[in-house]
Amino acid sequence: MPRPPRLLPVRIIGDAILRQKASPVGAPDDSLREFAADLTLTMYERDGVGLAAPQVGVSKRVIVVDPHWSKDGRSKQPVVMLDPVIESSAGQTETEEGCISLPGIYANVERPNWIKVSYTDLEGGRQSLELEGYHAVVIQHEYDHLDGILFVDRLGTIARLKLKRRLKDLERTACNGENFLRTD
Repeated sequence: MPRPPRLLPVRIIGDAILRQKASPVGAPDDSLREFAADLTLTMYERDGVGLAAPQVGVSKRVIVVDPHWSKDGRSKQPVVMLDPVIESSAGQTETEEGCISLPGIYANVERPNWIKVSYTDLEGGRQSLELEGYHAVVIQHEYDHLDGILFVDRLGTIARLKLKRRLKDLERTACNGENFLRTD
């Protein structure tokens, strides 16, 4: 019988793991399924619509997304993606983004409006989805974490300069050993 999911500490900007390229996970096993349950619980508890494994200190190519759970009273429908690959993209949209690993930081980011993504599910099957709009943006945001990219890296020079002081303050917190959001 699997253990109950656990809330994981979330790493914040300045933690080196957020800048590393994550490793593939391969075939899912019980340990990975438990981790996926922990990642999912943490996403919901931190009021997120997506979360990537590096954000909780695990350098593996795993993301969980549920872009619509908090809207319109919809039920939770998380999608766990192992070793996702964005195969193609098209169009362009600008959306305000925030990130659990950059608390209090928000900015408009330009990204493709449509993507085709493939991934392995928790049963080991390979899946493929074509998504557009907000759902596509959420997956791209989390996918970036797997390559050590934060949404602020996608901002223009002026937008980055406006956030520079706040980002440095967060990074300084990480350098002082307080590089995660507490679970209490």
